[in-house]
Amino acid sequence: MANSSLDEIVKKYPIEYNFLQPILGRLQDAEGVYMTDESGDETCRKSVLRLLSVLHTQDAAFNIPTKTRNQDVASGLEGLFTHLRQCDFNYNHYRPLVRLVLEKAPDTDIWRAVLDLIGTRETTPSSVPPSFDATPVRFTSSSQKGSEQTRRLVEGRIFEEIRGCTFRDVGGFFAKYFEGKDWSARVDAICQRILESEWAKFPDPPVQDAVLDWWLRFQNNFLSDARGVYFLTMSKKDLVGSEAERQVDLLLKARPQVQGDSGEKHDWKDIRVVGELKKSSDEIRTKGTLLQLARYVREVFIAQPARQFVHAFAVCGTKMEAWVFDRSGPYSSGVFDVYKDSEQFFRIVLGYAMMSDEELGLDTFTTPDRNASRTITVNGSEIADKILLRLDPTPLCSQYAILAYQRGVQGIARVLGYRTIISIADLRRGLTFGNPHTFQSRNTSAASSLAQSQSRCKLSRSLTRKRRSPDTRPHAAKRSRSSSQQPKAKQFENELTFTVESVHTPSLFDKDDEVYDNRILRCLVVSPAGRPIYEYKSPLELLMALQDAIKAHRSLYLDGKILHRDVSENNIIITDPNRVGGRSGMLIDLDLAKEVGSGRSGARHQTGTMEFMAIEVLLNVDHTYRHDLESFFYVLIWQCACHGWRKSKQGLEQPKNSLLKRCWWI
Repeated sequence: MANSSLDEIVKKYPIEYNFLQPILGRLQDAEGVYMTDESGDETCRKSVLRLLSVLHTQDAAFNIPTKTRNQDVASGLEGLFTHLRQCDFNYNHYRPLVRLVLEKAPDTDIWRAVLDLIGTRETTPSSVPPSFDATPVRFTSSSQKGSEQTRRLVEGRIFEEIRGCTFRDVGGFFAKYFEGKDWSARVDAICQRILESEWAKFPDPPVQDAVLDWWLRFQNNFLSDARGVYFLTMSKKDLVGSEAERQVDLLLKARPQVQGDSGEKHDWKDIRVVGELKKSSDEIRTKGTLLQLARYVREVFIAQPARQFVHAFAVCGTKMEAWVFDRSGPYSSGVFDVYKDSEQFFRIVLGYAMMSDEELGLDTFTTPDRNASRTITVNGSEIADKILLRLDPTPLCSQYAILAYQRGVQGIARVLGYRTIISIADLRRGLTFGNPHTFQSRNTSAASSLAQSQSRCKLSRSLTRKRRSPDTRPHAAKRSRSSSQQPKAKQFENELTFTVESVHTPSLFDKDDEVYDNRILRCLVVSPAGRPIYEYKSPLELLMALQDAIKAHRSLYLDGKILHRDVSENNIIITDPNRVGGRSGMLIDLDLAKEVGSGRSGARHQTGTMEFMAIEVLLNVDHTYRHDLESFFYVLIWQCACHGWRKSKQGLEQPKNSLLKRCWWI
């Protein structure tokens, strides 16, 4: 529907706010329940139902057509009523609309939000038979890029990542990170001095300005020669090195060799620890505080791709909680009172500033060289010799690249060397984990509705039955072509033929087998070098690279018996055909690859690039070669829509409104 059409209808039939006024209090109650992390889904559900009922009475609802069906918004709202009553409720799907109403946004914005809700429900495929045997897909914050990195969108994605792997009150936390260190004796001595002086008195009341002033004076008195230095930021402009604007209350960096002025900029690549300060003690255990820290940690990981883990902390009123974020999620010391446990508080503040690079989770396995780059020593994949290499900061592929090379796969980047660095199990050794922290809601982003609304609404009973009685027997999963469909000997080289085979024999995964995902950091060195496919210089180069990447995928599947499962614009490179056997494109990054017929990997979920995921994969259906081919198709669409204008319409201004730039894959 054209924007002008909606504008005209809304102008003719404005929302009558006298009907909305009586329910504003209920909507505010729903927001309060959501922000305090209480268990109040029923309160939120009833509030949303009342809001939709009021909107259903508006004249505009009977005159605005929906986007995907020959019906008006009033009919679409009736479908939402049914959905709310029959399916599991997720307030986060409706919250943008609630916020717009509370903020008295323009009518056009409110009706667009209603149309988005109706469109999401209508476009969710209902005819695809779900399979509970596939590894569930988890959407990640890396999907947000550039202008998409708003607080709401990023926090929704982050919560999707951490909601099942956040642990509080982890046993052994303080002993692991703040006891038995080279600097422990020094901290003991400083703590003794502090507890016998007025410094033991934390600001009361703990308002932010007073706490920040106390913190910096404390540093000047006790940490004047420590390895790390605490800084505060006055505005978002104080932080550089990110596409998104962020402002951190407190951050820790290495002590500069030359003392800079108080107005210096801080780069995310230099940050060692992040801290958040809030006035109210009630905010220490809220989801909002954790997500705020997680947004900062996300920026650190982006700027420092080899970072193993990040320390973070929150001080809310007189309560403190220390956190560690690693590649498998966040975990904390638990909440304590800075007055009652003042010695523990001071040991943490002092400890952060004295930690070694290894204790801070920094990159300690590469070494800087004279050219301001870094080098690493790895094992050769074909000979036992060690190889010293200068690193490109972008990781490329995984252990399946080695297997593919051994099986003679054509068109896959070749592994020259490898090295296993460390695992999450190693990093978390000595810690005791209980049950994951339970949040109020199990989902936050609209994207999750695509993969879950159908299965939750229609298949919750069958899911329960399957988990209670898992069938671990292998199932036949082959579908062959008839003899008349088999490829002929003289078939054209570029024609692709496949025999369909499930990537694994279906099996159920018991999430209680392991407390957390044991991810492993590895370094692999690959050849040849190339350009990402989105840097194509002509349509012909784009098509040639895609064609050869698809041929590589065929070889990987038929010759290597490996399914890639993560086809995206980041994993296809353009190569020089004169240097790599006539190939214009290659596949890289086999992190999510799977051997055909192998069992489950044990992962709780798989991640991927949402823009390019096949619809059935989003619905948890077993991943086959056809889904990868669908991803190739999306890569082509993406290049044409997002990069084609810049390459073919030089000098002309690109239209601002684009469905592809508004998260078209959700």
